Amino acid sequence: MVFRPATSLLRPAVVHCLLITGGLCSPDVLAGFATEADAGALLQTALPYLLGGLAGLAAGQLFRLPIWRREETVSAPPQPALTTTRWRDFVEVSADWLWETDSELRFIDLPGAPAIPSIAPQDAPGRTWDEVIVPELPADFAIAHKDTLARHGPVAVTLTRRSPTGEIRYLELRGQPLFDASGRFQGYRGIGREVTDQARLADDLERNEERIHALIAYSHDGYWEQDADLRYTAITASSGHLADLAADDRIGTRRWDLPDTTPDAAPWAEHIAHLRQIEPFSNFVFKRLDAQGRPIWLSESGIPVFDRRGVFAGYCGTTRNVTGEIRAREHLQHDEAFFRALFDKAPTNIGSISADNRWLQVNNALATFLGRSVEALVGMPADAMLRTEDAAAGQALRARCMAGEADHFTREVSYRVADGSLRWCRESTRLIAESSGAPPCFVVITEDISAIRETLDSRQAGEERYRQLFELSPEATLVCIGGRIHLVNAASRQLLGASEAHALDGIDMLSLVHPDDRAMESARLQQFEAASHQPILPPLPLRYQRLDGESISAEATGVRIRFEGQPAVLYVLRDVARWLSAEQVLRESRAMYRDVVESVNEILFQTDKEGRVTFFNRAWRHTTGFDSRLSIGQNLLDFVIDEDRVRVEQRLRAIRDGYDEIGQFEFRLRTQSDGPRWVEATIRPLLDTYDHVIGSSGTLDDITARKEAEQSQRNLNRELEARVRVRTAELEASNRELEAFSYSVSHDLRAPLRAIDGFAQIVSEDYAPRLDETGREYLQRIRVATQRMARLIDDLIDLARLTRQTMKREQVNLSQIVEQILTELHQEDPERHVQSHVEPGLFAAADRALIRVALDNLLRNAWKFTSRREIAEIRFHAELHDKQIVYCVSDNGAGFDMSFASKLFLPFHRLHGISEFAGTGIGLATVQRVIQRHEGQVWAMSAPDEGASFFFTLSH
Repeated sequence: MVFRPATSLLRPAVVHCLLITGGLCSPDVLAGFATEADAGALLQTALPYLLGGLAGLAAGQLFRLPIWRREETVSAPPQPALTTTRWRDFVEVSADWLWETDSELRFIDLPGAPAIPSIAPQDAPGRTWDEVIVPELPADFAIAHKDTLARHGPVAVTLTRRSPTGEIRYLELRGQPLFDASGRFQGYRGIGREVTDQARLADDLERNEERIHALIAYSHDGYWEQDADLRYTAITASSGHLADLAADDRIGTRRWDLPDTTPDAAPWAEHIAHLRQIEPFSNFVFKRLDAQGRPIWLSESGIPVFDRRGVFAGYCGTTRNVTGEIRAREHLQHDEAFFRALFDKAPTNIGSISADNRWLQVNNALATFLGRSVEALVGMPADAMLRTEDAAAGQALRARCMAGEADHFTREVSYRVADGSLRWCRESTRLIAESSGAPPCFVVITEDISAIRETLDSRQAGEERYRQLFELSPEATLVCIGGRIHLVNAASRQLLGASEAHALDGIDMLSLVHPDDRAMESARLQQFEAASHQPILPPLPLRYQRLDGESISAEATGVRIRFEGQPAVLYVLRDVARWLSAEQVLRESRAMYRDVVESVNEILFQTDKEGRVTFFNRAWRHTTGFDSRLSIGQNLLDFVIDEDRVRVEQRLRAIRDGYDEIGQFEFRLRTQSDGPRWVEATIRPLLDTYDHVIGSSGTLDDITARKEAEQSQRNLNRELEARVRVRTAELEASNRELEAFSYSVSHDLRAPLRAIDGFAQIVSEDYAPRLDETGREYLQRIRVATQRMARLIDDLIDLARLTRQTMKREQVNLSQIVEQILTELHQEDPERHVQSHVEPGLFAAADRALIRVALDNLLRNAWKFTSRREIAEIRFHAELHDKQIVYCVSDNGAGFDMSFASKLFLPFHRLHGISEFAGTGIGLATVQRVIQRHEGQVWAMSAPDEGASFFFTLSH
């Protein structure tokens, strides 16, 4: 960078700037620039330069004022000494304020001092410096100023004051510290002087400097000077955009001293000739390389400069980097070529129409669609290939767009292509308004919809065929939306007595139902509407009223459909007058059959494929005492006593599976009050129309009397009685041996288990330092396994004892037993937070000891599987199902998957790992044994992580 001294460059630079500004603002330049851009843009660009120059001149004049005053002061001859009175008058006129403080920085009066000027604080005497001066200082400066006061250093502050007229004025205070002979601080003494004019001049100067620096820093242009030999003598480009132009190696070179540049070639030859004529030039564009070797484009403008004698001294001017503009223009040309290619090669039919309805542009796809060349179509009337009515409509729509009523429209028209055929298309037209001097035009995109029109025509033909099928259907068919009729066929009008085609339209469907059946049909329709998953309305015979008042009988059925975009119901009404007589005959036949069946003394029954009873005659209640209606739906095996149930189940399965065509066997039935009764069963498979087994049917003949007679005969036989006694004794002996064996097994198994556990404990305690972590873990596993085996042996023995223990039924308060067990569990684990709910007053006829065992196992399971809940819940209550009391123990614990429910009550089967919940897997098997001995049932309902409910019944 080359700089000249400020005194040598200031005056020529100012003159040159004014000349450039005058040249740029001349009418000729403005007129020439207006052809390329707005003249206002040029004025806006040149105006800051003019203002900056003027500001610089003003600043120079302001800088000279102090110098002139200083010179005048120096040159003034010495004045004689002033008298005291004249000195005071001079101080008063000068508006200076003489002030002094004591050692505590409190302003004191100065005897004989001039009066305090209006700009100074009038109430200062008697007040401290902190009260008068510090509050008027900026907060950050006040902190530093207090530090200066504390150090007793010289002070200099400027206060902003406001005159009575509202004018802002500035007061400068300067003071020096005072010390006595011993160096002790005595206070401050100083003078206050108004510096309003100096402050304003300084502010103006600072603002002008900021403007000049900002103008130089952010300007996109660089300033240059050339000598008479057209060599650069000064280059200024501080904004960074043209910084590489101001390098030292550029000084002394010419503009065209560039690599690979020939001054005799264009455009340099013409430019050099123009410079030789000493004429201004503007916007000369040339390319060069920047410091990084990248090509850049520059635009320079300059004017000739003459010395005081009028001799040509060179040029000065500005340089602007126009690389972005050049590249933008190149990108614009590239984009224009790209979009032109995109227009020509687009697969969519695109064209443009002038305001006088002629094709301006046509791409290849549109030309191919119309069967003509692009050249032949350009200039052709746009409506030449349209039908007359389509052409007139298109002209009217384009006229509306030109009038400003719309800016686009879409329509379907047919073009007559070159081969004479008509092709349907969807034409979308949009008005392109006038811009940059270009006249308005229309952009047209046409889409070939001939295939779509053919599809629509075929669809309309199909709809017409379906409409005819609907209209000519022999069944009365109606479409109802919201319960009202919207569409009917001829059969419906004939059935309901409608003489006109639309006589039934809008009529409420329920209003046609006979008043006696209307409430029933309304309830059925409400239920159908609520059951959204049910697609079909089942058929039902109803009585309807024709429009002429005549009553008819018809079977009504319906199906959900969508009609005209809305949910609807398609009704079909069938005249069932002929069927009613046949149904009456069938009803009478069924009544006769029912009378015969009900009069038979044998039990007649039917079951489904799963063995659930679907029919019992009256003999069932007479024989067993159970209500036939309550028994239907239960499994036939539920009424067979436990001893015969397995055998009966095998025979029934063989019949249902098709192995036996008929089964005859005897078994015992439970009764409600008289004990088991012997029946002889004759059962056959029940087949459907396809010979598939769908259940079984048969008879149960009560043979209890015969069995009792046979038993009486056997009782009379002494030999048989003896054998019975012997067998009884043998059975008792066998039971005693079994108990002895159980005790022996328990003792013989427990002894080695205790030995293993004991020695493992000794090794763990005495030899633990010699064992590593794995060895200690193995010993712990041995002890846990032996202890678990011992608990398992105890549970097996308890389970075996349950089947042999003598039952003693009595009235047992189940609620009280549950409360006792829960209290014990709370005492065993007092830190658990469990909410228990026990329904009071639940009694049952049961063995107290056995039922306590069952309840204890169920409640301990609930307590165990809720251990991971912050607030556990355990509930015991009873429900009434099919006139039978069902007891329930429920919890909100871990729950289980119901797919494993079949293994729930088997010994040693666990649904949770031993690491999750402790146990041996015997508890629920014990519960089942107890409930079975009470001739009851036990089952469970659960879901993972949603708790479990265990239900059981007790035979009373």
